[in-house]
Amino acid sequence: MRRPIHRIAQIFAVLANPELRALWFADWISDVGNFVTFIALAVYVHDVTGTAASIGIALALEALPRVTIGPFVGVLADRVDRRRLMIACNVIRACLVGALPFTHAAWQAYALATASSAFGPIHRPARSALLAQIVSEGKLVPALAVTETTHQVLHMVGPAIAGLAILALGARHAFFLDAASFLIAAAFQAGIASRGRPRRVESHVVADVKEGYAAVLGDAAVRAYALLNAALALGYGAVVAVLLLYVRQVLHRPEGLYGVVLSVAGAGTVVISLVIAARDERHARTMWLPISLLGIGAFALVAFRPGLGVLLPIALGAGLADGAGIPMAATIAEALADDVRGRAYGATEAMWELSSAAGSLAFAWLADPSRLGVVASFAWGAVISTALGAVVVVAGGLAAIASFERRRLAAIATER
Repeated sequence: MRRPIHRIAQIFAVLANPELRALWFADWISDVGNFVTFIALAVYVHDVTGTAASIGIALALEALPRVTIGPFVGVLADRVDRRRLMIACNVIRACLVGALPFTHAAWQAYALATASSAFGPIHRPARSALLAQIVSEGKLVPALAVTETTHQVLHMVGPAIAGLAILALGARHAFFLDAASFLIAAAFQAGIASRGRPRRVESHVVADVKEGYAAVLGDAAVRAYALLNAALALGYGAVVAVLLLYVRQVLHRPEGLYGVVLSVAGAGTVVISLVIAARDERHARTMWLPISLLGIGAFALVAFRPGLGVLLPIALGAGLADGAGIPMAATIAEALADDVRGRAYGATEAMWELSSAAGSLAFAWLADPSRLGVVASFAWGAVISTALGAVVVVAGGLAAIASFERRRLAAIATER
């Protein structure tokens, strides 16, 4: 018992770094607010329109900026001060989300949510690249595990808080909580020292974007992770779009339980994140690929129409699907140069978002009773996502990552 506790304590010891601690506080505060808007938006548009497709439209429109402009604005993370960029994004998003309670039609909510989400693909690559600069060499995976674990703990607590906030305040007024969280996050980020501009770039933006994708696709291990995560994102998009319908129409439960089910999925990711960090210095990351496939594939069991008591364990297992996220982020930092990391993170984000948006739109549309219906659409989303991920793993993905891992572990052994 003492050994696992000691390992967890070693992982969280990275928070002794005051700048990482400031970034960590900013992350978890904004995460709580994000979950409120995420769930409130789905509830709000469904209440206004009364259609299943509206949920898929809301989620897809939110992802649209990340898909369309994400690869281009990701260039900013390699051109300007990353800290200042993050603070500006949070302040602007606070204003946009704070305007959501004043909307009176679904299209207005769509427009504001889409505008707010446009700053996500600017913020996230800058944050990921800055994190690699903040932590010392050899501490990146523990730092990623701490931030991911915190995110997923909040994935457990955040949706539950969101559900309670919606029940207490209503979907419309719950948006104010997210607006406040952005401002608080910006205040914490202000405590991080500036690293200046990564480099001075004179090339055209399109050329920079191509260079980012070339870096991702040119490295075999990074490419395998990026394609696998895109496959998993298709199933994730289906789950987040159709789960609310399953809770309401099949289980006949209040919408607040939508957040509770998502929070249980976060518990699985907390466990996998801590295990990854504890094993990373001595063991290859290859085992996390099949585990991530089993995680998203667990939702295929929805075909048997499980009740809430069975759906929650399924969701817990599905949280393992994030098992490829930390290794991908770490491999990008280890395999690619600093002056291309922002664009690389932006490119992988865009691939994820495109696939997730496609999953949300397609399977929410198929969930209509005149088509596949809620249960079949839900199950097929998980099956197709798992099958595509398996193709990536079998068609060279596992071999490429195994090769990278042999070199990484050999380098660690030499240093010792």
